[in-house]
Amino acid sequence: MFFHKDITWEQRKLIELTSVFTDGDWIEAKDQSDSGIRLVQTGNVGTTEYLDKINNAKWISEDTFQTLKCKEIYEGDILISRLPEPAGRACIMPNLGTKMITAVDCTIVRTNENNDSKFLVQYLSTPSYFKIVNTFLGGGTRQRISRNNLAEIIVPTPCNIAEQAKIGAYFSQLDHLITLHQREF
Repeated sequence: MFFHKDITWEQRKLIELTSVFTDGDWIEAKDQSDSGIRLVQTGNVGTTEYLDKINNAKWISEDTFQTLKCKEIYEGDILISRLPEPAGRACIMPNLGTKMITAVDCTIVRTNENNDSKFLVQYLSTPSYFKIVNTFLGGGTRQRISRNNLAEIIVPTPCNIAEQAKIGAYFSQLDHLITLHQREF
């Protein structure tokens, strides 16, 4: 393998790897419209992949965006669904060709300059991560992990961003190849 064994790793809280760590917006059915700004929902967040469900797409108007002071999400942002199944799954947002926001049960993550988003999303798809998330699930009718508990999850991280990028790219490519292979059957 091409990873260096002498690279130092740290144990960091998830929130420490980010420049943005916030929840999406509370959008009710009455706030939605037929076009405008795309509302990305928890169902669009797959494990390491964005699931474009265009036939079920939701939108809000620019006026609603302004009135509710919504938070815009951007290509390259990570969305983490705090709802099952599984809770904690994450993807990197692609360019949808439109302005975007997300729902309240998604956490918007923008890595800081010292951390690689592909590496982070790959970590956020590991069995050990999901096991940790499951210990925090709570809530009445719908189980979820709180944003505060999500923020405190420890992420083992190479100190070197170039090493993070190599690891993230390697496993992203592997995920892509597995997906292509699965589609053949």
